[in-house]
Formats: sequence, C-alpha cells, structure tokens
Amino acid sequence: MDDIRRATITFSGTLTREEFDEAVASTGLFRRVRWLVGVTSVLMAALSLMPLVGGGPANGGLLTLAVVYGVLGLFLPPLLTSRAFRADQAKGEKQATVDASGFAIVRGGEELMRVPWRNMRRFYETERVYAVTGRLGWKAGLVIVPKRLLAGAGEPELMGVLLEGRVGRSKDRRT
Repeated sequence: MDDIRRATITFSGTLTREEFDEAVASTGLFRRVRWLVGVTSVLMAALSLMPLVGGGPANGGLLTLAVVYGVLGLFLPPLLTSRAFRADQAKGEKQATVDASGFAIVRGGEELMRVPWRNMRRFYETERVYAVTGRLGWKAGLVIVPKRLLAGAGEPELMGVLLEGRVGRSKDRRT
C-alpha cells in the first residue's frame, strides 16, 4: 500500500459537458440547495395564505416572493452548473499531477491550484469520472478526473486505489 501512495499520475486534457454534469450530479452539489429553496418557498407561501383562515386578505408580497423563490430554486442550479462549465472551458487544457502531496493543476506552466490530501473529504466514482470534494480555505472545491484521460496501463484502477487510501469513498448509493 505504501508503494501505491508514492505513485505519481500525470494527465492532461479538458472536460466534456457530460463528464462535468456527471461529476456535479454524483456529488449532489445542488441537491441540498433545491431542497432548501423548495421547503422555504412552501413555508413562505403557507405564511402568506395564513390570514385567509381568519377571513383576512392573503399577503400578496410574501406570496409573490415565495413564487419567485421557488422558480429560482428550479432554474438557478442548472444555470450555475452551465456557468461553471463555461468558466472551466475558457481556461483551456490543463495538466494535472497526482502524487504523495495531493493534486497539482497546471495550465501553460503556471500552477492554478494545489490541493493537498488533507483538504480532500470524499471521492465519488462514476462510469466516466472520479470527482473529489474538499475545502480550499473558505471555499468548497471539486476536482474532476475524467477516466478517459488516464491513458496509462492500469492508471484508472491505480487512481481509484490511491483515492480510496487517501480520501475515502463516498457512502452514497447512487455512485
């Protein structure tokens, strides 16, 4: 196992939209947001209609806010996902190195980010990608490793074993 932890995997390329969507879906990045917005909009609608029970008028402002909030809950997550994908594509092809210290993402000789193993919380494996979640300071981070870019002999399996030993697999049944 110690030999595996010292392994170095280097790959380069860009993500496809399908890989990006699959990684975001597997991590459940927006699942809680949709649930929270849905519950909040239902509560606001109920509060706005409560005066009707006593014979008074409904609170139109709060009801309008509940509808707007509900609509935002439906459309905001896909919009944010599209924007994040476009931002990633605008940066162009990246090179990544996974070694004993963690992930290093480089573009054109300039290091974009370094994510040490201690900052990574979980990894999710799907048919096409490994998605690793963690923290970079105050920010939540998502590192996506497309399996098609791991072209070396046994590299996809080595990546899985390396992530299993360093990070820990998600307990989510969907992945």
